[in-house]
Amino acid sequence: MGRKDSTVVPLRAVIGVLGFLGIVFQYVLKVTLSVAIGGMVNQTTNGQVDTSTCPLPDGTTTGESITEEGEFDWDDEIQGYILSSYYYGYAATNILGGYAAARFSARWVYGLGLLIAGVFTILGPVCAYGGPVVFMVSRIIVGIASGVVIPAMHVLFAKWFPEHERQRLTGAVFSANYLGTVLSMASSGTMVKNLGWTSVFYIYGGITTFLILPWVYFVYDDPESHPRVSEKEKTYIIENTKRNRIESSDKDPDTLDKKDLIGNPWPMILTSVPMWAHVLIMFATGWVNYTLLSELPTYVGNILHYDIDDAGLISALPYLFGWISCSVYSFLTQKFTEKGMRVINTMRIWDAVACVGSALCLLGVTLVDCDVTLIIVLFVLTMVCRCAVYGGSYMNHLYLFPHSYGGAAGLALTGANVSGIITPIVTSAFVSGRQTVQQWKYVFYLAMGISAVPYIFYLIFGTAEDQETPWMEKRKLKRKQQSEP
Repeated sequence: MGRKDSTVVPLRAVIGVLGFLGIVFQYVLKVTLSVAIGGMVNQTTNGQVDTSTCPLPDGTTTGESITEEGEFDWDDEIQGYILSSYYYGYAATNILGGYAAARFSARWVYGLGLLIAGVFTILGPVCAYGGPVVFMVSRIIVGIASGVVIPAMHVLFAKWFPEHERQRLTGAVFSANYLGTVLSMASSGTMVKNLGWTSVFYIYGGITTFLILPWVYFVYDDPESHPRVSEKEKTYIIENTKRNRIESSDKDPDTLDKKDLIGNPWPMILTSVPMWAHVLIMFATGWVNYTLLSELPTYVGNILHYDIDDAGLISALPYLFGWISCSVYSFLTQKFTEKGMRVINTMRIWDAVACVGSALCLLGVTLVDCDVTLIIVLFVLTMVCRCAVYGGSYMNHLYLFPHSYGGAAGLALTGANVSGIITPIVTSAFVSGRQTVQQWKYVFYLAMGISAVPYIFYLIFGTAEDQETPWMEKRKLKRKQQSEP
């Protein structure tokens, strides 16, 4: 039986929504420990807290602070390694996930990643009782599984969404990480306080595991293989993506060899200076993101002295406004390009906001001391600025490598996520046993520098021009010269 000529809801919209939900809960699994660990750890065993902190919200002294009695005697250093353990696995599989999704099946790479991450999150409490090392191993496995999700979605994005829709939808779909962060931070503290710390692992792990069912039913690797896509939508997608040009090139030996390119893109990608400029931007904005993501609940609890429930809600605010701003940036980018602005110029403008703007906001945090309201506003503005990268160069690799985007996406996301390994360890080195305003200023100074400096490199070397066509032409010319007598 043939496909229908039309459907009520375009399948690419359904795929976008399911991809969005998967990323939401992948981020919930990532973030929830940052809040939940406050209810897991016996705070009275965490060493002496310096008195150079902000006044308590009720105006009492630091010494009158009520401690939280958790079950585990993990000091700040061990907590830093536990929080970073997820990112060892997460960063390690970004490249592999992008490559496997492009070479084999983005549908199954994404789906199995969600399933495994959900199952091992459910097992988290059992692993925690087994000791910090066992718990770290479980978090590494969750990170490994989660690390393939977004690269696989990048591959599906390129196959299912026409080029003129991508700029508008990039922020809407990939801002899911911010909604996941908001959901996790806003609810985890309440769940820990009322249901116990194990509840966040069981509930969120269970929901993530369940998502595999609608994903497998609705999502396929491309329109050609989907049994329920309409002929109208399939034709529209193929005609408005670059895949029709790639298919034509497969028939012409003098053009790009698609299979060869996807099979071994690394000499091209790793020697591309514009790609490394893109990776540095991803690392810079990733550092700001993970500094707030992993450490803001700790800062709000130890320096501003809010309990675990309020600390989670306050820490969620920057990500709530960040989530809203992502779609705004993408919408404005589309409008700018429709009016004739070059893509690279929109990238440079929004990357300036993301890198330099967030650095200036963090500088403000270090200057206002203990004005709690202003500190929270500045953290919100930091994340709003940081999210400008979604209107900027977040999808730069699709422009640089329009055919071998899987590997390029993996490298770019690795650049962003490797900072998640480093930031908890670096932060704990600054503040372990020294939870003071001054020590936290050093954390923010470092984030400022890492955020701002790569933008200079991007201004010089960044581009949105196709890098793989010239590279392949040079390679073919070299082969031709070598084959001549």
